[in-house]
Amino acid sequence: MKTLNDDCSGAPFRRPTNYSVRFIPKSRLRKEARQRAFEQGEKSPTIAVAYPRLKALTVNLVYFSREIVSWGHGVRYRLNLETAKSTLHFHCPSSLCSGGGFNLSKDLSTAAARRLNSLVRAVPCAGFCDLENGKTVPCPSKLHFKMILTYKTPGRATLPTTARKCDAMPRLSLLQL
Repeated sequence: MKTLNDDCSGAPFRRPTNYSVRFIPKSRLRKEARQRAFEQGEKSPTIAVAYPRLKALTVNLVYFSREIVSWGHGVRYRLNLETAKSTLHFHCPSSLCSGGGFNLSKDLSTAAARRLNSLVRAVPCAGFCDLENGKTVPCPSKLHFKMILTYKTPGRATLPTTARKCDAMPRLSLLQL
């Protein structure tokens, strides 16, 4: 059997006798893709560090697949800004999808830069599904989300209200009681 070498020299190359092609299950490929997305998210800074003016962030999620709501009422995700990472990536709920998911990081950065109070969008899945006939098509899942952002107000350097009330109250001595 003649084939080209790795260096394309044209010299004959024979595969070892114990050579075999291993089948890699799709579940393993999905698991590896999710692991890569997780590692990428762990490398990103927290939301409190990336967006210091942000006070609170809530994301309402509803998954759709082929124009049918697949998860009922949806999910409300309230982020702890001190621990949540600035890479917002949600996995596709479809079991047939490979390499997909929904990345909302750019939407978050755009909303924070423009100081928007809310952002409503629908995002298609970035993955692909293998059909029974062997064709590969884009994943039909969509994520409809509403991102609600609350910002810190620039405060003045004033005393707390309790300190002002104490100073305004008349002082009574023990002799007056």
